[in-house]
Amino acid sequence: MQKLLAFIGFIFCALTLYLTSSNSGMKWIAQDRYSRIGALGADKYLYGDLYGLAYLSKFKQVKDTNFVPLPPIDQKAYPKSANLFILGDSYLYSFFTQDPRYYVGVNQVQFIRWSVANPVEIIPSKNKKNILLIESVERNMSGLFNLNSVKARLDKAEAANSKQNTRQKIAFFSSEIDRGIKKSLYHQSLEANIEFAWFNFGFLESLKEFKADFNLNFFGRVDKDVAISKDQHFLYLAETVNPTHAGSSFFEISEAQINGQVQQLNAIQEYYKAKGFDEVLFSIIPNPVSVLRTENRRENHLIQRIKSHPDFKGKLIDPSEGLSKNATSNFFTSDSHWNQRGAKIWLDQLNIRLKNSIYLGN
Repeated sequence: MQKLLAFIGFIFCALTLYLTSSNSGMKWIAQDRYSRIGALGADKYLYGDLYGLAYLSKFKQVKDTNFVPLPPIDQKAYPKSANLFILGDSYLYSFFTQDPRYYVGVNQVQFIRWSVANPVEIIPSKNKKNILLIESVERNMSGLFNLNSVKARLDKAEAANSKQNTRQKIAFFSSEIDRGIKKSLYHQSLEANIEFAWFNFGFLESLKEFKADFNLNFFGRVDKDVAISKDQHFLYLAETVNPTHAGSSFFEISEAQINGQVQQLNAIQEYYKAKGFDEVLFSIIPNPVSVLRTENRRENHLIQRIKSHPDFKGKLIDPSEGLSKNATSNFFTSDSHWNQRGAKIWLDQLNIRLKNSIYLGN
């Protein structure tokens, strides 16, 4: 009997290891778990991604996962004379479907995620106006808004044709071997995947909340990736509050760094205009903490400094001002994103820019 139980345990652990160390395995587990409601369903994102990290009962509010409604049909609608290509993150693809009816004057829209596994070749049309929109939330933009990073997502041909000298090829080959060895020995997300597979069930929710509430009330501790706002009404990603983290709204950014970022944006615009795009738009979504203003700390004003920089040659969609009006109504309390109302504010601002660009030429 002991040998049988040991064998069953071995098979169970081996199967778990196989599934949780592969993308396809985790995709299957996640789809099955999220399709269920109740004790055997997954509760990790039902109440917001930050609740799914912290499990604080105070912030347990069902998250509205609907897309932003399509705008009503306008009898005086502008002719569809442009193609829109979007490179963006979950602030967009979690709130808008890939439907051109969201956008003024757009005939066709193509969305590419920053997390795309392989570069996607975007080809401007010869008989339409072509607009490229590059978007990122503030906390990630410093690592994404550079020409190499954008080309790694949108330039399949160049990635395939890139040439390396002999020394580069040897270094790349060695690094790939090293990476392969490390990957075979340790999967960087394996621990989180196993935790999800074994413990992310609805029937364990009360136990997780009890533990989280106990740690907060008696030890003042919450999950390391989460921070509670000073007014106790919102959860934030801890990195956006921590002034030592580059993605924080309170991280000190020098003028030299701003200059360098502006140069990168200009380089992106110049490159893609040379490839046939009529206009390149940028959009930086502010961290919720910089809009909700709950922390009473000195901000770096990153977005505003880029937008007003004398050397910046592009156009930046900055929804900060619109989001700041009735700000608490524009963000989820237990999620790192804006809500549908906040997303609609951004969409309205983008459409004003598209209208000016497509029909007024400015």
